[in-house]
Amino acid sequence: MAQFHRLKRHSDFGRVFRMGRTVGDRNMVLFILTSESKTPKIGFATQRSAGSAVKRNRIRRRIRALFSVFAEEITPCGDLILLGKKPVLTADWNSLVRSMRKLLLKAGCLKKESCGRQKGREKE
Repeated sequence: MAQFHRLKRHSDFGRVFRMGRTVGDRNMVLFILTSESKTPKIGFATQRSAGSAVKRNRIRRRIRALFSVFAEEITPCGDLILLGKKPVLTADWNSLVRSMRKLLLKAGCLKKESCGRQKGREKE
């Protein structure tokens, strides 16, 4: 991932979940905690109700890959957590890209002029 560091500690996740603002849709929820740091951090999580550990890991892999499409176009807006929901398992890639773009624009973390696509990265 571009210039992002990862949220790793439980306390960091808890701080963003408790004090951050949320933007969401049926596929995922974006938690944003604005901070002054030059290097924003990103964390990926899933709901326990999304299924077994295998399914939750697959959701996290999909949202990590989805985030990598947008990583270069995201403005540093603080610490982020992407919470994947169960529909991420069955949704097609293009609808997930649209969903992610909409969330990042609504949160103010995506440059408005960017379209969110890199050549060769969007799956058919």
